[in-house]
Amino acid sequence: MASSYKKIYKATAVSPANIAFIKFWGKKNPKRNIPFNDSISMNLSNCITTTTVEFNPRFRSDRVILDGRELKDEKKFRVLKMIDLVREKSNIPWGVKVESKNNFPSDAGIASSASGFSALALSASVAAGLNLSLKELSILARFGSGSASRSVIDGFAQWNKGKNSNSSYAIQIAPPEHWDVRDIVVVVEAEKKKKSSTEGHTVAPKNPFFTVRQKLLSKRIRNIKNALLKKNFKKFGELLEEEAIELHIIAMTSKPPIFYWNKGTIEVINKVREIREKGILAYFTMDAGPNVHVICIAKDAKILNRKLRRIPEILFTIINKPSVGTHLLKKHLF
Repeated sequence: MASSYKKIYKATAVSPANIAFIKFWGKKNPKRNIPFNDSISMNLSNCITTTTVEFNPRFRSDRVILDGRELKDEKKFRVLKMIDLVREKSNIPWGVKVESKNNFPSDAGIASSASGFSALALSASVAAGLNLSLKELSILARFGSGSASRSVIDGFAQWNKGKNSNSSYAIQIAPPEHWDVRDIVVVVEAEKKKKSSTEGHTVAPKNPFFTVRQKLLSKRIRNIKNALLKKNFKKFGELLEEEAIELHIIAMTSKPPIFYWNKGTIEVINKVREIREKGILAYFTMDAGPNVHVICIAKDAKILNRKLRRIPEILFTIINKPSVGTHLLKKHLF
């Protein structure tokens, strides 16, 4: 019977990771990845995931391959959960093959889940013949990973927490060309982090400081958004660091505590502060991991990168500019 099908449903998408300026930390609805607060981010031009999805009646089982390795674990379950949502929407009952490649370390706190699930959302929906709006794509990506909802948007994005699943999605604050800034990802650890973001989201709401954080966030979101739109880099950077430190304080004071930082993290933070005191405006932030994102104006990126790479604990750096969001490619991975 399978041989009677001649059309193969296949699509490939590429999507960037993003760095959150205002963090998503704690899920109001864990099953649907609905957050307690809005978040703001920038897509990263050189931290990308490419994903090909094919639905085919000849496939007798579902396969998921990441960076050349076939998945059999929880990550495969998360991928197929999104695939099942697409199957339900499209009424395609066939087996699927998913192949995905990152050009940066996975599970090291550089938002590979954001790039991965946003690329999956677009490639799977297009392969299944769906024509989703940007809002619908953001919502679908959110089911795989909350931060993936932001990666589908070009440039700078705001993920509105919403009141329910249909109102929790990302919108654009500004296009990539709005602000000529750079994000230098300073990698001090490329191995899989010991504690996942999911664990952090689970324990965060029980932290006694979590409620205080929620009260402070509305004003900080307004201020950092205003600084971004007006290109007030000094104000923007001060708020950026305040937010990053606060998130990690919540993680460190949770029960059980979660420590994402390592020796290299501290060395990079100290170096950024030292460089700033000498006249180069640069500010740090971190997601849920040990690696540091250093934000600067484009003209300072090369000299700043040279100074950072002298730190012994650094493995390598990745320089990013603001990027377009998830989009299709003509060339497939298989």
